[in-house]
Amino acid sequence: MNTGIFDSLGISTDIVIIVLAAIIIIQFILIFSIISKCNRLTNRLNRFTSGNDASNLEEVMAKRFSEMRQIVKNEKQQNRDISAINDKFLTTFCKIGLVKYDAFKEMSGKLSFSLALLTENHDGIIITSMHSREGCFTYCKEVTNEESYYILSEEERLALNVAIGTEGSKEAARERENRKPDIVY
Repeated sequence: MNTGIFDSLGISTDIVIIVLAAIIIIQFILIFSIISKCNRLTNRLNRFTSGNDASNLEEVMAKRFSEMRQIVKNEKQQNRDISAINDKFLTTFCKIGLVKYDAFKEMSGKLSFSLALLTENHDGIIITSMHSREGCFTYCKEVTNEESYYILSEEERLALNVAIGTEGSKEAARERENRKPDIVY
């Protein structure tokens, strides 16, 4: 009998059958391993989806994604609101400087004051009120970019510096409040 190809190559048919049997056994082992992993994954999925909410897991996930979309929408609205607040903040008085003093020698109790109210861009007003025995005099001076078109008194300049936050201005204001002024208006 002619065995053909294997005899011409010098390979025994017994060896070919043994090799093929070994390959089949290895394939069965791999198949059982894959089936085992698949069963473990199926069991994990069953455990994940079992319980009270197993029937509506898809609904829960859809609800969570809807909530996430709403959170993103809310965040965009909050960012717009914050931007609007920042725009308004530039025009509001956020820097304040107050200096109290005695404007006239015959008056005591530091009833006179200069109040600087400035925006973030250092624009605003300085209100000065001077008390005397005859009455109260109040003045308002406009400030643009840390400067006024009107001549500022020492107290007004100090109040402006306190509002701006110039170094040493707060200490100078405290020192000014503690001493009696020599200046008579």
